[in-house]
Amino acid sequence: MLPSSLFNFGLFSLSLYLVGCIFEDLFQCRLLGELLIGFIFGHLGQLIPTDKTVLNLAGELGVLALIFEAGLCTELWKVARVGPYAALVGVVGSAVPFLTGFGFIYASRNQYDHSGDNDGSPIVDPVSEAIASGAALASTSIAIAVSIMRKRGILETAEGALITTAAMLDDVISLILLGIVSALETPQQTSSGKRIGAMTILKPLLSSLGITIFALLGCLVVSRLKARDSIERDEVPEMALETPEVHPECEIDRIDNAKDSSSKITWRQLAAQAKAWVVHRCSPLVSSILLSAMILVGLGYSVLAEYIGSTKFLGSFMAGVLCSNFPTLKRLHHKHVVLTVQPALSAIFFATIGFAIPLDKLLEPTLFAWGVLYAIIGSLSKVIVAAVVPSSLQKIVQRASGETTVPTENEIQARRIHYRWIVGTAMIARGELGLLIAQQAVEQGVMGSSVMVVSTWSIVLCTLVGISALGIVMNKDTRL
Repeated sequence: MLPSSLFNFGLFSLSLYLVGCIFEDLFQCRLLGELLIGFIFGHLGQLIPTDKTVLNLAGELGVLALIFEAGLCTELWKVARVGPYAALVGVVGSAVPFLTGFGFIYASRNQYDHSGDNDGSPIVDPVSEAIASGAALASTSIAIAVSIMRKRGILETAEGALITTAAMLDDVISLILLGIVSALETPQQTSSGKRIGAMTILKPLLSSLGITIFALLGCLVVSRLKARDSIERDEVPEMALETPEVHPECEIDRIDNAKDSSSKITWRQLAAQAKAWVVHRCSPLVSSILLSAMILVGLGYSVLAEYIGSTKFLGSFMAGVLCSNFPTLKRLHHKHVVLTVQPALSAIFFATIGFAIPLDKLLEPTLFAWGVLYAIIGSLSKVIVAAVVPSSLQKIVQRASGETTVPTENEIQARRIHYRWIVGTAMIARGELGLLIAQQAVEQGVMGSSVMVVSTWSIVLCTLVGISALGIVMNKDTRL
């Protein structure tokens, strides 16, 4: 039994890596391949052990690391530069999909979801279920948008900054919605006397805002301290440039005094050499200590967020934002986490989502058809952000690119429409956070299996549509 289990787990790990690479190369979306492998190994033939507790814990650690990295890559100066525009795009890009998703699921669930009727499955509150599904469709995949824009060379441009900042704000809003979803009661709880009241919504909302504001205040304090330290360092070289006058008679006295204090000079030299030796020998240890401290900050802030009524995922994101002020920590994280253990843990997380998808319902034509319709609505609800992209974005891009030729009125109008389509299509892909919210809702008992399958199909199809649409729009401009 043990050899076969070991072989199956090795095959599972190898398949995660290989299929992930194939999907990354073909579709620029690794997570879909990992989701597929999780579904296959979780359902077809029980190729891995029934008790998946360790895999679920590893997957949860992986998604915490993934969200922490998103916060760590946040550059607050870019957020400040395009802040008002990105806030408008981010709010519209979250509110419209959330409201349309809520309305679609609430209105259509009776057509395909019969939880608790004949199959013995638990009854799910329709309002809570619609809120959870709408929250899952409100997110935007930063990783996919950043990957495509980096390959096209527009990541550092004004539209690139607008897209990444708006997607980041989308994810913050979605994480706050996840905190609200986690606080929703199941019908069993409401029947025992608990009701969805104002505090059900206000507690996670206020807790999430508190977690966010506290981390941003920490960023402000760190930036002030770094600015003051930089000013003090800038003043030192100016003082050092003032070389004192050297008089011959004073130099003779200095040499005579040096002979008497030779022992002091020797001890100072020894102390300096000892300090240099300690720094040289302990530099790897210092790096390990800093990396461990950063990971502890991320885990601690995640636990704190969960404890006060928010969600651990928002805590992980904001801990990453706080640590983003330290370039050394970013380098250590990239070298020792992003390039080593994080890909494996993230792959396990997406595989665990595949474990949770019910086999019988995933292959049901009715649910697939509703998922396709939901994906169309979800895609259109994101594209609508193109309407709120500022007209001045074209001028900002032209100024940033250093273009000197004055475009014609028709060219200005064409570029304005083109940049709006770039922003609109870049927001379509959902990805990791949408799947996470759906999974958490199922675990909390506020989303049934049928709605989970419809939402999953919608997220997967929106991701594929978003990748394709963004590539097509970028190919329309020969300069990209």
